[in-house]
Amino acid sequence: MAEENNENNNIESIKKQAEEYLNGWKRAKADYLNLKKEMEAQDKEIREWLSKIFLLPLLDIMDNFNRAGTLDAGIESIKKQFEDFLKKNGVEAMKVIGEKFNPLIHEAIAVHEVGEPRPADAGRESREPGTIVEEVRKGYLINGEVLRPAKVKVYK
Repeated sequence: MAEENNENNNIESIKKQAEEYLNGWKRAKADYLNLKKEMEAQDKEIREWLSKIFLLPLLDIMDNFNRAGTLDAGIESIKKQFEDFLKKNGVEAMKVIGEKFNPLIHEAIAVHEVGEPRPADAGRESREPGTIVEEVRKGYLINGEVLRPAKVKVYK
């Protein structure tokens, strides 16, 4: 009888130890999965930042293409290829003229009084205060986020 009690105690002790090991393993597995998710999120964030760091200087080249005005067919082809590359990487130019000024995506460098003559590229957009009247430097978005704010002139 004492031997049977001793055996039952041993079995209970072993079951308890196995349960502790199982719970420890479950916690370790959960910690590992959480760490893996965190590392994947950090990896994605690093890739996005590297992409931005790489693409940002290329926008100056695009600005030079845009300033050049009329281009011969070969250069126009290179510009188109460059635009396609930027688009493929999630970069798109902002449309700003006629839009409401937003300090999160625009940088105001000058104001125009509503009564002043419009700049040549202003078109027929609204003359309401806070409306962008001229784009001085193109702004770009990458996957919907600001890569480079647009430099603009705004109606006051």
